[in-house]
Amino acid sequence: MPLSPSPNGAPATAPSTARLVLFNAPAGHGKTRTVVERYGDGGDPREPVRWIRCAPGSVDTVWADLSRAIAFVTGSSPDAEDPSPETVKRAATELAAPCTVVIDDYHHATSAANDLALADLIEAAPRLSLVVAGRRVHLLDGPLVTGRIAVHVLGPEDFAVSAGEAMRMAAEAGLPETERLRLAVEQTRGWPLAVRAALGPGADPIANLTRFALHHLELLDDPSRRIILIASQLDAAGLDQLAEAAECPIAEARACVHDLLERGLLLAAHRSEITEFRCHPAVQPALAARSLRSSSPARRAALLRDRASRIAAAAPFTAFTHLCAAGAYPEAEAVLAQHFTAITDEGEEAARLLRALPESALAAHSTFVAARLLLEGPDPAAPLPMLRRLLEQALPALRERILAEEAAPTEMHLPLLVQAMTFERFVGDADTAHRIAEDVEARLNDTAPDEAHPAARGAHGASVSRSAFPMHAREIALSALRAGDLPQARRNLRLLRAHAEQLMGGSALAGGSPALATVSDAESGRRWLLAALNELALTELLDGDLRSAAELLEQSESLGASGSGKAPGNSRLSGEIARAVLASEQGDERMFARAEERIAPMRDRVEQWPLVLLAEAEMVRRSRGADWALSQLDASVVQASESGRRLSGAWYEHLVCYRVMLHTVLGDVSAAAQRLADLPDARPDAQIERARIALFSGDPVGSLLLAQRIGDAGTTRRQQLDRCLVSAVAAWDCGRTDESLSALRNAGRLIRGGAPTSTLAGVPHSSLREIAEAASDAGGCELLDLIDSVPEPARPRRYERLTGMELRTLATIAEHRTYNRAAAALYVASSTVKKHLASVYRKLHAKNRDEAILVAKRMGLLDGEPPARESA
Repeated sequence: MPLSPSPNGAPATAPSTARLVLFNAPAGHGKTRTVVERYGDGGDPREPVRWIRCAPGSVDTVWADLSRAIAFVTGSSPDAEDPSPETVKRAATELAAPCTVVIDDYHHATSAANDLALADLIEAAPRLSLVVAGRRVHLLDGPLVTGRIAVHVLGPEDFAVSAGEAMRMAAEAGLPETERLRLAVEQTRGWPLAVRAALGPGADPIANLTRFALHHLELLDDPSRRIILIASQLDAAGLDQLAEAAECPIAEARACVHDLLERGLLLAAHRSEITEFRCHPAVQPALAARSLRSSSPARRAALLRDRASRIAAAAPFTAFTHLCAAGAYPEAEAVLAQHFTAITDEGEEAARLLRALPESALAAHSTFVAARLLLEGPDPAAPLPMLRRLLEQALPALRERILAEEAAPTEMHLPLLVQAMTFERFVGDADTAHRIAEDVEARLNDTAPDEAHPAARGAHGASVSRSAFPMHAREIALSALRAGDLPQARRNLRLLRAHAEQLMGGSALAGGSPALATVSDAESGRRWLLAALNELALTELLDGDLRSAAELLEQSESLGASGSGKAPGNSRLSGEIARAVLASEQGDERMFARAEERIAPMRDRVEQWPLVLLAEAEMVRRSRGADWALSQLDASVVQASESGRRLSGAWYEHLVCYRVMLHTVLGDVSAAAQRLADLPDARPDAQIERARIALFSGDPVGSLLLAQRIGDAGTTRRQQLDRCLVSAVAAWDCGRTDESLSALRNAGRLIRGGAPTSTLAGVPHSSLREIAEAASDAGGCELLDLIDSVPEPARPRRYERLTGMELRTLATIAEHRTYNRAAAALYVASSTVKKHLASVYRKLHAKNRDEAILVAKRMGLLDGEPPARESA
């Protein structure tokens, strides 16, 4: 039979099988009124409902009251000599008709023995029903009772006033809907008594709640007052901490806590085997403000530090919050370093705490700066110069701390190394960052020398915590990518992926505290899985595996579309950069435009900016040719340099090699050689570009020899494909047909495996097509369709080598400008000059004299600088 509506208007129902109904909620929830409306007040003797109202000290008298109630129904005399549970149970078994007994204010009579005895009574008397209303019970809603009999429990949430109902009540009271009204309603958390107080007389609902809290404070005795004021300053506290802080015996503190729970001022929070207590949100702000006025800063700081020390392992974000509020920055930094992921996963809340720290604390404790870089780096609203300034201020102190840690290591040693690695990379020192990354990775592996990496199995050694590992692995990978160490990057990103997937199987709050933490292990795992997928996609693209990169981006897109939150830091941006590079390789203008649109707001924060410029230049080369691509790229690099970006690292070296390639395919081999001089000779991509320059300079033998020196070890798939294509054309020019066809077949194998086809535009197009036709006729690989798909503007042309007379003729016409003067200088007829120039135009693909001179100067055939290219 349905119960009467609860104060929020939602009906509560009790199942017909439950003969014990428990209304269990603190004061101010309307329990008695609801019971009266449903069952009656017991005033009508014709109704089989009897009421018992417990008074303080009713633990021993409640059975006498029950005996009289049942005797009234049966018409017998109560057992005045022995009103024990056994006699009441015997009397109840004699009930001839259904009977309901209401026990109101049962919190005065509850005890473990009484609660179990009530369960025995219901079990033995099938015609008896009990309705129990109280502010708290011992065992009546626990498994020792509910495991034996059906109990329908209605708690505070069943009596709560919804936000919508509270706003309707406010409208009925004539209160205007304001932001402060909405805040007050939210603060009440549905507590009916607090809702009525907030909507009471007075224009300001928040002020009404303040008076509500302070009036409660006046009703409390001194120990209870001290305890509630202490609780108002903390997220929660155990009984032992409340007793210590209030300086009262544990038994007295327990009694005070029970009283505060019954009044609704405290709420119980059950975590594992621990029960903690927190101040009700309706009164917490007002009581916290009162506590601040009456307590010294030192005493409050000690209270917060004590709480933090108790919960740091289980609730790191909460502990970090308290330590920051206490100004205990060394302890706060230690907690942050040990639980970096759990704390930074809280996003804006963590950023707000960090922004409130003084600059002196940021300069002295670099972990705070590292967290701000992670949280605010992707935020276009966060001023980038300020973040750079914080990093530059923190870096000198960080270097000094690392030196001290080398002499006497502490648990901060590894986190500080990771921060140094990140900071050095941010300021542009890729080599130092990579050296530290190798050191950090070795230290991580040393935590479990005989087993798989600790992250793979989800348990870590003493040197790295579970919560710190995701950031460690990601930063190692990014530093390795910046230095061009793709195997190290891939290794750590795969560990990060395995760790994230393991987290996704969990459900506990990463921060451990229901009061402050909001991100679960599963949610954190999804975020870091997004990071791993995005960074892995970029890694595979740099390696030249377009197929794997596309699959990883698709997985990331699917996971992001499922509402799994945002990847931490700039990891989402890495995915967009990978998408832009992939689109430029495939000529997908729509995908490229979408990636560019997402990158645009973050363009000044892109650490991998050379890759963005590469993708943009490649799209231009496909549509307008290498000359336009080079013009745009040169201007972009100048702009990046003027904006303070440091031109270093593997990404910038990729950019240099791409510019060298563009110069080469344009025939500007002198500029190509000049740019290439900036790169180490041992780099595979630099060696490939030297072979390309020789090929386009008309030296196929030298080109083939240079290409043959490059092995597979230490090279990416992209570099291997480039080497194969250069080798194929050079061998063909040398008349080594079999070697040429073999190199082309290897190129086809790499392309089928996902290597980028943009490399096809890096060798003379007509020669490559000629070799492909021969390979097709010989039954080799079929690359003709792919070669023909290279856009016309991007197809490089072959410049034939000039004879000595042709070169002298061109040099003379460049100096004297007219046929007659050139002929006189060469002691030949003007018709001979014209004949040699016609041959020069054909070999250099020039339309006129000036264009031929320009191409020749680019190729280094004439002295002097070529005229400046027209701006794109």
